[in-house]
Amino acid sequence: MRQLLLVTLGALLFGAAAIWLMQQDQGYILISLGTLSIEMSFWLGAIIFVAASCIFIWLLLFFKWLLGAGGVRQWWLARRSIKQAGKTTKGLMDFLSGDWAMAERQLAQSVKDPALSKLSILFAAKAAANNQQIDQAKQLLQQFVSKFPDDKDYADLLLAEILLQASEIDQAQKILLSIKTENKMNLRLLADLYCRQSNWSALDALIPKIKRQSVFGENALEALQVKCYRGLLDNFDHSLTPAVRGQKIEAIWSDIPRAFRQIPEIIAAYVDGLASADAPEKALNILSKSLKNQWHQSLLEAYGGLEIKDGTKQLALGEQWLIKHPQDPILLLVLGRICRRMGFLGKAKDYMQSTIELAPSAQAYHELAAVLDLLGDSKSSAEVYKKGLRFATQ
Repeated sequence: MRQLLLVTLGALLFGAAAIWLMQQDQGYILISLGTLSIEMSFWLGAIIFVAASCIFIWLLLFFKWLLGAGGVRQWWLARRSIKQAGKTTKGLMDFLSGDWAMAERQLAQSVKDPALSKLSILFAAKAAANNQQIDQAKQLLQQFVSKFPDDKDYADLLLAEILLQASEIDQAQKILLSIKTENKMNLRLLADLYCRQSNWSALDALIPKIKRQSVFGENALEALQVKCYRGLLDNFDHSLTPAVRGQKIEAIWSDIPRAFRQIPEIIAAYVDGLASADAPEKALNILSKSLKNQWHQSLLEAYGGLEIKDGTKQLALGEQWLIKHPQDPILLLVLGRICRRMGFLGKAKDYMQSTIELAPSAQAYHELAAVLDLLGDSKSSAEVYKKGLRFATQ
């Protein structure tokens, strides 16, 4: 209030002084333009000059503001930003809807906005890769690295994922192993890489890190571990002697966590390894106990796959289980296989036919055809083979 009063008082004093000066006869100014002439006192001309200068300076400042940080320029930048954000939004929506070509086009156009360029380039590269444009995706990621060198790891991780999807395993491995920082994406991609390579020992060494960073949910982690332990048990050097092979399998088995040694798929892989190491009797005992505790298809199939010189015990146990599980097609198929190996072709034929009646499969048709061939009924064997082929191609 006091400042307003002082400004008003100053304006009144300045106006009074200006009027007083204009009343003084201290010279005049004459402006002549052709037939037009303008005459005024010196002080009036001075006041007009000062006022015009102030107005001119104000106009200059106004236009500078209008064309500079505020005004038209600010409006134009805001409008362009909104337009680019709209392209980014449209591109992301196209990405989520699976329209990879349109998503890549929209996102590539929105990279001009610095605030959105990181997101846009990465998603544009992912969209291009999903559209099988691998070279275009690589170019976009190179563009990302040139613009944002400090965020190179993000581009490398996405490139590694794209290369894995394109089955360019060696290049993906080179990139992933060059990344120093360990994050969830890196560990997830390394797990995928080792599974594709069947590099189960490397995956086994990686699992503790995956657990610490909670890379996968509980079910997915368990599935990964099962796959890893099965791979370790199946992946051994067949050129080794049975004794050495058996030692290695036992060492792997002892390193597997106790909880996973109760999982049927892992037990099946273990007994398959024992059988290959000339220890089928031990495998038979393990499977007998396991099937008593948990009835599972993987265990049954492993039981039927055991080739024992004297299969009497193996057949007897299987037929005891048949009393409790008379309608189990897998058990019937297993008993048929055991009978075929033992030379009980009539029983093998009956078991195979019962299996097909309950649950026809290409495998059952193939086994029945093999039994019929051994019985000398080549015509029926050929017909059954054809049925199995038709069933497999349905």
